[in-house]
Amino acid sequence: MPAHSNRPRNSLPTRIVLMCGLAFIVIQAMAVTISAWMMKSQVEKSVFSEATAQSRILVDQIVTRMSQQNAIVRSTAGSIEASHKAGTGNRAEVLSLLNESETRFTDSFGMWMEETPSGFDGRRDAHAIGSNSNGIFFPYFTRKADKSIEYHAIKEQYDHPWYTLPMARGNGILTAPYVAESNHVEMVSFAYPVVFDGKKIGVTGIDTPLDWIVTLLGNAHIFGSRNIALISDDMLWIANPDETLLMQPYKGEGTSELSRAVSTRKIQIIRGFQGGTQERIMIPFVIPGFDNVWTLVVDVPVSALSTPVRNNVVALVTSGFVLMVLSVLLIYLISGRLIRKPFRNLLAAVSDLSHGRYDDRISGTDRRDEIGMVAQGLEGFRVSLLKARHAEVEAAETRRRHERLEQKARQEEEEKIRNVDRVIRTMDEGLSKLAKGDLSFELSDSLPLEFEPLRRNFNQSVRQLADALSEIAASGRVIRTGTSDVASGADDLAQRTEQQAAALEQTVAAVTETTQSVASSAAQIGAAQKIGLQARGSATASSEIMRQTHQAMQRIEESSRQIVTIVEAIDGIAFQTNILALNAAVEAARAGEAGRGFAVVASEVRALALRCAQAAKDIGTLVRKTGSEIQTGSKCVSDTGKALKDISDFIARISDSLNQILVAAQEQSSSLSEINIAVSSMDQTTQKNAAAADHSRAASRSLAGETERLTALINRFRVPGSTNIVEYRLRDSA
Repeated sequence: MPAHSNRPRNSLPTRIVLMCGLAFIVIQAMAVTISAWMMKSQVEKSVFSEATAQSRILVDQIVTRMSQQNAIVRSTAGSIEASHKAGTGNRAEVLSLLNESETRFTDSFGMWMEETPSGFDGRRDAHAIGSNSNGIFFPYFTRKADKSIEYHAIKEQYDHPWYTLPMARGNGILTAPYVAESNHVEMVSFAYPVVFDGKKIGVTGIDTPLDWIVTLLGNAHIFGSRNIALISDDMLWIANPDETLLMQPYKGEGTSELSRAVSTRKIQIIRGFQGGTQERIMIPFVIPGFDNVWTLVVDVPVSALSTPVRNNVVALVTSGFVLMVLSVLLIYLISGRLIRKPFRNLLAAVSDLSHGRYDDRISGTDRRDEIGMVAQGLEGFRVSLLKARHAEVEAAETRRRHERLEQKARQEEEEKIRNVDRVIRTMDEGLSKLAKGDLSFELSDSLPLEFEPLRRNFNQSVRQLADALSEIAASGRVIRTGTSDVASGADDLAQRTEQQAAALEQTVAAVTETTQSVASSAAQIGAAQKIGLQARGSATASSEIMRQTHQAMQRIEESSRQIVTIVEAIDGIAFQTNILALNAAVEAARAGEAGRGFAVVASEVRALALRCAQAAKDIGTLVRKTGSEIQTGSKCVSDTGKALKDISDFIARISDSLNQILVAAQEQSSSLSEINIAVSSMDQTTQKNAAAADHSRAASRSLAGETERLTALINRFRVPGSTNIVEYRLRDSA
């Protein structure tokens, strides 16, 4: 078929490819937009959650250390009150307690006690131990740069908050951060009132530097950011990477959020901080035992949020673009094969039909789609046009031939009448010979030209009849031999059919047994599925029990921490008892011989106090070790709970698989039932084939008899080259 180049530029296949490409672009853009939005929310939630969790770790470290320092002051105040209650409290004992505490706890800068005027022992003596120049008992033990302990009796400071607040409130306080005048170090003070018989006799406390917080936050980094700071409850910078801001008030952006965080004690997030380059998280927390609310400030760079989203969006756009290009190319190739090429062939066929070219067959008629229907319609139209053209040519030729025949018929009519008589006589002679069965006779006299074919046809018919009879005779012999073979084959077929019927009966029995076996397997699978459901329920119950066990171990761990606190208190009491025993020994020594027995008792009490302190230390060590083991056990229980949950999920998937196997077994059982029916039908068909084989054997024997009769009839004729004489009697018409 000739090709044509006049197809439209904006063809249907081209528009289909363009529309598909546009649809892919729109879908990809929507998918990328939705995915980016969802991914941004998930990344922000994950980043903020992780930043908050890491910040909580820093907060826990700060709170733990502050609680330890608070416990020192609280224990010291309790020891002083206990010694006064026991009647053994004196200045030397207080100095010993302060020195011992400062020595044991290396994180502190100084331990001190400031009495109310003449409140400790009623004396105001500038020369008394621990008194300053005004006779106020105000000993102060500090730690120098070389870690050695230095003692001073400093000037009274009754107007400072570490004195006024505990005296006014009657309980311990934590001061706001301040810069010490002596060493210009950022500090806070823990202070507790010392009460005896309901009367406040002074205040004891500890001054602790905050440089460890600056170091802790300076070494920490969250999502690549080291911009982590700490703000006090009066909104002063306790720690900040910018040292110029230390002890300066918080100003500028985020002031309202900071106030809200302190008042509500809830986390606040400032979005788009510092021109959109950072996200600021404010985590407020309370120092245990006090009302002070400090706030940890973490600046998370926006890149921690945008980089994962940007990378994923780029991956989505890249993969989407590649997928779109491949899809459009595939659509272009498929449309070229399924649409563009068939349409081009149809357009060429329509052009050929419009120009009167009907000889070439329309391509695409074997397709089963709309293009095939159009091609079939065009092919029918082409055949109709071609038949119409042939009909016109044949009609014209028929008219011309009819005219010639009519003219020739008029001329020959008279000649035929003259020759008819001679033809009749000649044919009468030939028919007479033929009626007698003589097939060796031929009409040798020529007839008129128009009847010469009749003579030739008569002679040819006689010859053909003779040949036919000869061939029939030969065929009779072949048929006789063939019928014998057919009869033998029918016998063999009947035997094989019977054998096949027996084999099919065995097959039916085997298929029936297989069907019953599959049905039994399906029932067992159903029972296994029920067991899987029961196991899934048991695994879920076990997971709940593990969760309760985990909670119980957490409560045990909390109790262990409380026991540690109690043991520390016992250690302090033992320490005080030791001091009391020491003082008692000193007093007994002063009493001389009269106090010897009391000295022995004091020595035993001191030894008992030492053993008690050692036992308290051992118990503390054991409890801490137990707490660690409990944490390990809690983690194991948690891991066991997760494992049980995984087992529950595995059992659920096994149950689903058993359900699928059950459905497949039921379908297989149904299929085997259908096969059983089909094999039974084949058995019936085989039995019918056996009956048909018997009929074929009987028919072949009957055919052999008819062949013998046909041979006898043929022997009545005489054919050229034959020597037999067949008697043939004409029956009178009378």
